[in-house]
Amino acid sequence: MKLQRYFVTGLLALLPLAVTIYVLVWVYNSSAGIITRLLEFIRIQPSGWLLPLLPVLGILVALLLILVIGLLAGNYVGRVLIGVIDRSMKSIPLVREVYNAVQQISQTLLGQPEVQFQRAALIEYPRKGLYTLCFVANPNVGYRLPPLPEGFTVVLVPTSPVPASGMAIIVPTEDVIPLEISIEDALKYVVSGGFILPPEKAHQLKATSGPGHPLA
Repeated sequence: MKLQRYFVTGLLALLPLAVTIYVLVWVYNSSAGIITRLLEFIRIQPSGWLLPLLPVLGILVALLLILVIGLLAGNYVGRVLIGVIDRSMKSIPLVREVYNAVQQISQTLLGQPEVQFQRAALIEYPRKGLYTLCFVANPNVGYRLPPLPEGFTVVLVPTSPVPASGMAIIVPTEDVIPLEISIEDALKYVVSGGFILPPEKAHQLKATSGPGHPLA
């Protein structure tokens, strides 16, 4: 049994490194192939000393292409063009499901949303005794949503692996358990389906009344 445990431990330790190396080698080889085919298409035969540098050139070209697309997306013409492509992809059955999932995950992990969550928290949901991680979106909304009384908070309950597909819930502020973990760590937890836990122990913030209340 110890031998089996050591094997599993070693496998878990090596797997991230092996996957990372595999992806880097794949990118390197793919870049070389793309640049080689491109040079063949325009009938240019690279010198022998240049062949080892073709993958690096391919990666640089890919990075430059990403920057150009980002630049185009920042102006009106680029936004219109990207909008057309976006609508076209979302009109194709089966393709739109994959496209939407990847788009929402990338926007969640890499995007800069206009709405910033205040902190990660826990609530008892969907029933008493079961706890769900959530994000505090808007505290003390009762006075803006009459006849709802004061003392309520809007939280987003995310779904895995696409947090953006969650739902907003209005809960009593006293039922929200704020946590001392970053939004990024909480998002990793949700996207991974609960497998990636915060690197450090999460502590419940001490709830106090008045201006010092963590949700005030």
